[in-house]
Amino acid sequence: MPSNSTSNQVRLGLFVVVGVGCLLLILYLLGSQQNLFQKSLPVQADFRNVAGLLPGNNVRLGGITVGTVKKISILSDTTVRVEMNLNQEAQPFVRRNAVASIGTDGLVGNTIINITAGPAPAPVVQAGDVLATHEQASLDAMLATLDVSNKNLVGITTGLREVTDKLNDSKAIWQLLSDEQLPADISRSARNAAAASAQLNGAAADVRQLTQGVRRGQGPLGYLLTDEVFAGQLGHAARQLASTSDTLAATLNGLQRQVQAGGGPAQALLTDTTAARQLRQTVGNVAQSTAKLNQSMTALQHNFLLRGYFRRQAKQKARATADSLEQVGRVR
Repeated sequence: MPSNSTSNQVRLGLFVVVGVGCLLLILYLLGSQQNLFQKSLPVQADFRNVAGLLPGNNVRLGGITVGTVKKISILSDTTVRVEMNLNQEAQPFVRRNAVASIGTDGLVGNTIINITAGPAPAPVVQAGDVLATHEQASLDAMLATLDVSNKNLVGITTGLREVTDKLNDSKAIWQLLSDEQLPADISRSARNAAAASAQLNGAAADVRQLTQGVRRGQGPLGYLLTDEVFAGQLGHAARQLASTSDTLAATLNGLQRQVQAGGGPAQALLTDTTAARQLRQTVGNVAQSTAKLNQSMTALQHNFLLRGYFRRQAKQKARATADSLEQVGRVR
């Protein structure tokens, strides 16, 4: 009996020792995860919203856990301060220009804090420093946006269904699609368009050649536009025309002054009734003389001595007219 009791006590003692060792090991592992047994660096960050973040959640730098969340406190209605304990070994890699943001561990994991290094060099973070923060879109905001997108997608699909229903009910569209002659007509139209485009290109090339010839002074138009001698002659003619117009204007002004002054031949011709009567009488005498001369010429044409001469003149005139008409017909 005493031996059995002793062995039982030894077993009990071993069991207690092993249990206490396991308990201490578990406490050490949990404490190491919470940075309870190593030196830590306290830093802070201010956020507007820390939904889902709890004390004890991890702090990561480049995807590696470098600390834990120690405390969360409310500073104002728009500011929530998060106190973090970073590992002392991670201090050389965290700069004062680092940015803290709230994320999730995986797609639906625990909420964590991600620290992103700044682009420019900066001093190493010290105890009590407040890191800059970046507010990312929350899950609620993303769900709200997704809800709006779903509603828009429903509206789009409804509209597409209405369009397809109208297309299915339209006989004209199906007749157009089933018309075998339509591709041939489209091909013919395309060929005609290509031919018209080729003609337009040819016309453009002709116009380009014409303009190039004009620039080089070729052809009548190029001669007119580029010949400096012709330009000088044209300018000289314009100056002479201007001089002639000035002379004519001066003459008319002189006649106007003479008429207004009441002297000179112009005034006599315009105001003397005797001269006007004589001028009319002279014109009448000239008309009578012309009529008598026409009668004399008619009488000479009927005279048997000169009748042959006038007939030969008429035949020559008719022959010349026939030759000119024949030349015109050959030209055409």
